Amino acid sequence: MEENIIQPTSTKPRVFKNKNFCLLFWGVMVSNVAHILFNFAISFYILEIANRAYGKEGAALIQGSFLFVSGIVLVLLIPFGGVMADRMNKVRIMYVTDYIRGATIIITGSLIAFGVEPIVQIVSLFIMTIILSANSSFFNPASGSLLRFIVSDEELQPAASYLQGSHALQSIIGLILGGIMYAALPIWWIFLINGIGYLISALTEMFIRYDASSHAKEITGVKEVFVDITDGIKYLFKQKGILAIMIMALTFNFFLSPTFSSAMPFFIKFGLSTEPSYLFDAFLTPELWYSLMSVAFSVSAIIMSLVLSKQKTKTLYGKSLKKALIGFLIPIILIAVAMNLYYSQLSGVNLVLITSTLMMFALGIASISFNIPVSMIMQRQVDRNMLGKVSSVSNVLSQALIPFSAMLAAFIIAKTSVGVLYIYCSVGALIVAIWFVRNKSVNTI
Repeated sequence: MEENIIQPTSTKPRVFKNKNFCLLFWGVMVSNVAHILFNFAISFYILEIANRAYGKEGAALIQGSFLFVSGIVLVLLIPFGGVMADRMNKVRIMYVTDYIRGATIIITGSLIAFGVEPIVQIVSLFIMTIILSANSSFFNPASGSLLRFIVSDEELQPAASYLQGSHALQSIIGLILGGIMYAALPIWWIFLINGIGYLISALTEMFIRYDASSHAKEITGVKEVFVDITDGIKYLFKQKGILAIMIMALTFNFFLSPTFSSAMPFFIKFGLSTEPSYLFDAFLTPELWYSLMSVAFSVSAIIMSLVLSKQKTKTLYGKSLKKALIGFLIPIILIAVAMNLYYSQLSGVNLVLITSTLMMFALGIASISFNIPVSMIMQRQVDRNMLGKVSSVSNVLSQALIPFSAMLAAFIIAKTSVGVLYIYCSVGALIVAIWFVRNKSVNTI
């Protein structure tokens, strides 16, 4: 409600005096740390358990199928989540879905703790990811459109910056814990911790207060839901600059996503782990090297978030977005070069480790430099009562091809190598970047 929005008392916004923002910030912090720890572990555990049952090639295909199922459920259901976010209490959607996710993960972890057969574990993990993705499709539009309702206009940019920066801090904590705990503890402990994290987050979210009646409407039928989705699509297509960003994200993510979700975990599990020696092998396990690379990304993201939080709001962000995209492209190409030198046996594994870690630092800067301006553009240019629908449609447009890229990446890795996948992804990303940089409509946003 309006009285819950604390207006700044000086020219510098003090967004952490806003109780609702603090509840959102710390609730997200708890659940995301556990979630990142969990995703780190599951990316290796699915390869481990599938390799045990089907071999190395089968592990690549199982991993691709797992990512495909998770992604396709999210893409199919998130438009409905956007409609719910615009018509129902956003906070209630958030805590209900978090309770469901927490319970699902704890139940799945319990099955693994009882020592069921590998095939049963794989089936359980697939069922779990379907439930988690379905709930995420409702949680994400609700949480993504809530910020506008609980902070003032002056607080909006620092609030968005701090949330983005907190994601990076969460990654650092979660990834470090993930690398240590995956090597030291049974996998079911990580499930338990993640599930409890979601339950704590849900409890925190229950205390967020805002005026839900300002946008809530009764849903009278399924047809009305499809009408709302269509309205979101029509609204987005009228925003030429935003539409260009979504088209770029759709195609760029198709090529970029497999390098993080498929290629790097596979390299760690079946490349680095097979080496007799590698840099700092006395105290860094292969999984901890993966943590270190990801932490490098998060550290630079925090630095860039703090930098952007101090900058004044710009009138136009188009040129900044184009520079940030180039900042994405160059590191990916350099990692691809290092990977192919390694798989061609022209260099050792240490070149991949050093190059990947440094380039992940650069990617963290590029990520925040792109995501915060996009968040600002969406929050400022989209009507308040359309934010949920437009957010969900935008998520679909930006992620629709990721499940298919995961399957394609699995086949490329299974039949060739991680190096070939990196070449394919780099060339595709380069083509997309050239189109986006030359798109004039982006200069108007």
